[in-house]
This record gives sequence, structure tokens and C-alpha cells, in this order.
Amino acid sequence: MISAIIVNHNGEAHLRRCLESLRHPGPELEVLIVDNASTDGSLRLVEEVFPEARILKQERNLGFGAANNLAAESAAGDALLLMNADAWLEEPALQRLADRLSGGSGVGLVAPVLRYPDGRRQFAWSPARSVTGEVLQRIRNRFEPQGWAHGPLARAVSRAAGRIWYTAACVLVRAEAFRSIGGFDERFFMYFEDVDLCVRLEAAGWDLVQEAGAVARHVGGFDRQAQVDDLYRPSQLRFYALHRPAWEARFIERRLRRRYGDRAVEGWLRGGGRP
Repeated sequence: MISAIIVNHNGEAHLRRCLESLRHPGPELEVLIVDNASTDGSLRLVEEVFPEARILKQERNLGFGAANNLAAESAAGDALLLMNADAWLEEPALQRLADRLSGGSGVGLVAPVLRYPDGRRQFAWSPARSVTGEVLQRIRNRFEPQGWAHGPLARAVSRAAGRIWYTAACVLVRAEAFRSIGGFDERFFMYFEDVDLCVRLEAAGWDLVQEAGAVARHVGGFDRQAQVDDLYRPSQLRFYALHRPAWEARFIERRLRRRYGDRAVEGWLRGGGRP
């Protein structure tokens, strides 16, 4: 069985497509929805489209990682399908992800190919989060629609920064692997929680792979840059402190101080950005 976990916060505009894509023929499935204090019509929509889903309603926004961990505690599946509310699977993506995961006992995570709703290519993997990796990704961002930016050459160049990681917008994770490392690190409210998860899965000896025959669509995007900074920067600083050499952590901190000022960075270092 697969346990599909969807973390939702005011995702009514896209949630229907996400849920309907889980009705495609495929493996036995249970659906758990963690609602992070939505104020739109999300829960009414779930009751209409997928009444058999189990809803874990929260009084506050727990963040992406903590919400997934909450659902994973009671999930019955041998594998966990982690999906954003604005993502949906094309048929037969779920079956192909499941086949790839079950095809190798050492595989801990399988990612699909990601595309935007209009069919344009979307990054499903990125270079390791490091000073070098962020430079490589910034260059790569300009070529996201191009096939080569997702292929073997781009991967080979990216490995100069370390092992690549996969976005948790849509991934299938072996439940044993997820639980063996304690799931997501809940100190990451949003951003970098999936990078951190991939780093720790690989450190524990699990393989991370992509299944080219599985396609998911993902809306993605974030409208307000100031809010992106207040959510992204605390997680960036925390990740570098946890996983990167001290000189890289100092470099990133100094760079952010020059750009945003000491007051902002001090707030981020204290864990700012959490609602």
C-alpha cells in the first residue's frame, strides 16, 4: 500500500486536480491530508471530491516538514507519496514510481519528471546546496525549458558541487527509509527541508533516483518576494550551519548581511519567518 500525504494551506484552487489524479488505476492507496489552518474552501472540496481521505485538521500552520511527519506517524503504507496540493500525477506515474521503488531494496526515494501545467519542463532535481551548487543552479535556472538542463550533461556538471537532491513537490519515499532518519527536520518551516531530507537519506545509505517514465505537473511559484526571503533565508542559514563547512556558512551569512542588513539576518538566525 502507498500512503499519499498532501499538505494543504489554502490550496483550493489546485487541490481538486491533485486529488482526482490519485484516482488513476494503480497501487492500493490511502490518502491523508494535513490541513495547515486553511481559511478557504479546501476542506469542503476534499469532502466533495475525495470523501474517503483522512483529514488531519490543524489550528495553525505547522510548516511542510512537520505536517508530513504528523501524517507519516499514522500512515499504513510501505511507501509515502509526498505531494504538494498544487501538484498532480499523470497516468500511469504512480504505478511507475511504485515499480521503481520496489525494484531495488536500496532505493529510498523516487522522483518523477516535473512539468509546469502548460507542459514546460520544471526542475525536479538541483545541484547540492553549497556555494558552488547555488552558483551552478543560478546559471541553470536560465535554461529550465531546455532538455539538456535536465539531462546527463547537466547532472555531470552538477556533481562538481556534490550529490544532487530532489524537490519534495512530488516524490515517493520508502516508509522504512523515511522513518529510519526521523522524517523531516521540523526546524525547517519551509524551504530546504527536502534538501536536508535527501542529504540525510543518502548519508544513511539510501539511493535517490528519478523515474523518467513518471510525469507529474506542478504549479509552483511564490508571489511575494519579501515573504520568500523571510521563509527562505532562515532555512538557508540553518542548512549551511548543519551540513556545510564553516567557511561556507560564514560566507553565506556575510553575504546576507551585506544585502539585507544585520537586523534582518539576526532575526533569521533566531528562526524568523515562522508564522
